[in-house]
Amino acid sequence: MGFFGRLLGMEDESDRTRSRGGPGQGPSPMGPGAGAAPPTSDAQAIERYRYMLRTAPPETVEQAHAEAFAKLTPEQRRTVLAQLTDAAPAAERAGVAATSPDDPQAMARVATRAEVRQPGLMERTLGGGMGFGASLMSSFAMGFVGSMVAQSFMSTIGGFGGEDASADAGGEGDTVAENDADAGADDYADGGMDDGGDFGGGDFDV
Repeated sequence: MGFFGRLLGMEDESDRTRSRGGPGQGPSPMGPGAGAAPPTSDAQAIERYRYMLRTAPPETVEQAHAEAFAKLTPEQRRTVLAQLTDAAPAAERAGVAATSPDDPQAMARVATRAEVRQPGLMERTLGGGMGFGASLMSSFAMGFVGSMVAQSFMSTIGGFGGEDASADAGGEGDTVAENDADAGADDYADGGMDDGGDFGGGDFDV
């Protein structure tokens, strides 16, 4: 576009493309729900962790828990396991205590079952344990939401909180993801554990 065209307020298509960040001008901003971008702060990671505990199927939560536990130190895993043992029902306490802190997958089963049974238990456990405090909660949440299975789940639903409109399809106050999670949570919570810390009803294949 020449000088007189700009003077008269006219733009051609190339001008508009450049103003929007077209080819060669850098990527255009991504809109809401365009993907599951990694969290950029501890607070964001914790919010996403809470969101997935509410909405993701237990099998997905278990796999993300396993990746998060694998990133903790042995001392941190022992501390979390001790608190999960204390919080377990008397009938299951021996099985939880027998879980190896060196087995992130086994710990993930215990943690996910405990969270299904007592929502909010994992956050209380991670947020107040043996001087670790918020730093352990933040580290664990970062490991959880940064896992491949969590990233895949977020992308599937259109990003963090990106599918609020699906609440109408899922029922009053719930998203479709929340209803899918609820459908599997009852069976997950009802499964027994043997003395080795495994679910009596069989492992979940994800």
